[in-house]
Amino acid sequence: MISVCYNRRLVRWQAKCVLDSLKAVLPFQEQLRRAKRALFGFQPTPQQDRWTIEQGIDQVQSVQAALDLSSSTVLEVGSGWQPLIPLLYSLAGAKQIMMTDLRRLLHVSSLGEALENLRANADIIRDRLRVDGETFEQFLRLNPGEGLDESLQRRRMRYLAPCDVRNTALPSESVDAVVSRAVLEHIPGDIIRGIFTESARIVRPGGITCHIIDNSDHWQHTDKSISRINFLKYSDAMFRLTCINGLNYQNRLRHSEYRQMLLSAGFEIEKEERSVDREATQLLEHFPVAPRFQHFAKDDLAAVTSFFLARRRART
Repeated sequence: MISVCYNRRLVRWQAKCVLDSLKAVLPFQEQLRRAKRALFGFQPTPQQDRWTIEQGIDQVQSVQAALDLSSSTVLEVGSGWQPLIPLLYSLAGAKQIMMTDLRRLLHVSSLGEALENLRANADIIRDRLRVDGETFEQFLRLNPGEGLDESLQRRRMRYLAPCDVRNTALPSESVDAVVSRAVLEHIPGDIIRGIFTESARIVRPGGITCHIIDNSDHWQHTDKSISRINFLKYSDAMFRLTCINGLNYQNRLRHSEYRQMLLSAGFEIEKEERSVDREATQLLEHFPVAPRFQHFAKDDLAAVTSFFLARRRART
């Protein structure tokens, strides 16, 4: 009975994968997505949004400890529809925040949704970022008829999109921090190397880069019947079949690989953390990982979250 139930549940992520792949071949996919957003707005995900905000505050506080935010320009890689993390940097007093996306996603309505998400989580934001009530309410207010650029400018924010973060066209040494959260795992490794190289160019000497990376199998987020490292058992060729829809792409890079790329780009790692899933570590005793992953240490394979804060080396 247990085996049968497990197999039925296992189909869930596979069925979703097939459905998403079919969506990927539909014509006018982007127009359909935009029409859905216009008709139904952004569906709230309170638990997920709170977790994003909590992680964002953790990152803001780590960056605050490494440099003076009030005189710093922060660039975020992959801000998306709802720029929760950049808004937190603004609330924390960053001098300027630059948001980037490979294609333009942000608009006034999604900015409004992000501000409402901040309002729903006012308790932790005001407490941990030490924002008084009047300042917080004023920050959340959207003025009638205000355009996106004007609204962002009031919050010391700029939206750079479309923007390939491997080639930002920004002046050298013009940024104090390059950050991301839950973005890098969706980018191929060779592109990440380019992003780190460009980061080292645009970050001032002594500036930093800070990244939170979800190394777990994202199919497990909706199908709890599989482990958080389930995707490590597939060959690259087989796993590519799950990424026909580009929105599902996962690079499967491990903590040590990100570490090496940061060092190679010219950063010195000041702080790194990894969250190791102990159930996954135990599973690896008999779990058949693909040849690509067989040389990694078990704790590296089972690291489901990575945190890096690295400082750009001064030029010699």
